[in-house]
Amino acid sequence: MVRFLRNIIWAIIIFILCALPSNRFPSSSFINIPHFDKVVHFGIFFIWGIFIFSELNYRFSWSRRKIAVITSTLVAVYGGVIELLQHYCLVSRSGDYFDFLADILGGIVAVGLFAWLKKQKDLLLNRKPFVHFPFLKKIL
Repeated sequence: MVRFLRNIIWAIIIFILCALPSNRFPSSSFINIPHFDKVVHFGIFFIWGIFIFSELNYRFSWSRRKIAVITSTLVAVYGGVIELLQHYCLVSRSGDYFDFLADILGGIVAVGLFAWLKKQKDLLLNRKPFVHFPFLKKIL
């Protein structure tokens, strides 16, 4: 249940971040990276891809390939819906093909790195002091 709830909350966070007017985000000379918004899109959909893959892997005994296809499809569809909403429904935002591409790439990279990231997480949580907090294994 925790993993499912985590996916719903993250999808809501993605929607809120993508629906906020762009002038609501701080502009800083410190973050003067070209196409930084694409990095953000990649990152938030990468995290969601990890969450979805984890949920499907935990709940079902499907092959990793099937889970990868479903995860990638969900990320792509949600990213596309967000971009369409930005383009047609949100006055202060505009849809962008490159944002959509960054969303899809974030999901695909998440799928590709899931096994390695899970192994690293498990190694970390089996060390002190984390071994004394078994609830971390359930939420991470």
